[in-house]
Amino acid sequence: MSKHNIVKATFALLDDNGDLIKDATKGLSADGIYVADHNGEGFSQINVTAIEAAGTPGWGNGQIKRTAYGKSMPTLALTALDLDFKINQMLKGFTQNPNTGAWVRQLPKPHVAMIAESQSLDGDISIYECFNNIEFVEEASNNSTDTNSEAAYSTALQGTVLTPLKPDIFLAANGVQQPYMIAKSTDKGFDLAKLYAETFGGYVLSPASSAGSSAAPSVVPGK
Repeated sequence: MSKHNIVKATFALLDDNGDLIKDATKGLSADGIYVADHNGEGFSQINVTAIEAAGTPGWGNGQIKRTAYGKSMPTLALTALDLDFKINQMLKGFTQNPNTGAWVRQLPKPHVAMIAESQSLDGDISIYECFNNIEFVEEASNNSTDTNSEAAYSTALQGTVLTPLKPDIFLAANGVQQPYMIAKSTDKGFDLAKLYAETFGGYVLSPASSAGSSAAPSVVPGK
């Protein structure tokens, strides 16, 4: 089905076991998640590529007898109208220098989980694209002087989607694990609370948030 509009992007940091980091210092908030939807904050682009690639035909007896398909290797390209400075650094894995307070790149990258919510064309159906283990980079920082027009540059993040951290999540019907899930709020069996728990390492969505297909989680830490 066709879809439009970014409703919101929700992020979390997970530990090496795939569990949610619920800490206002080590994680993105006291209960672990961050909804990028504050004053002036949000995303203008969330593009997912390489979910699948065309298969390679296998020929025999002058006919295509089978098709070989490679692994799913999704990548993300995010453009923010604005994104909280600290959250941006933490998503990239930058850490704060104790001497200067400045943020410095550190490896290995953190495990970032994300759900991107969009809408059906009539606006009544929510679409959720889910990722359990992303590594983000910000490739460049652009600066120009203001003139009689403001020279503003948006934050651009590139993400590589890795294998989910726990073996029993993001499973297809045949039990094979994949790096990408997509859900529709009106599908039979859809459960927003279970979707959040699986994607965000055990996060418990409040009953009020679970009741509505596009309701925002209760935790929305301030900028």
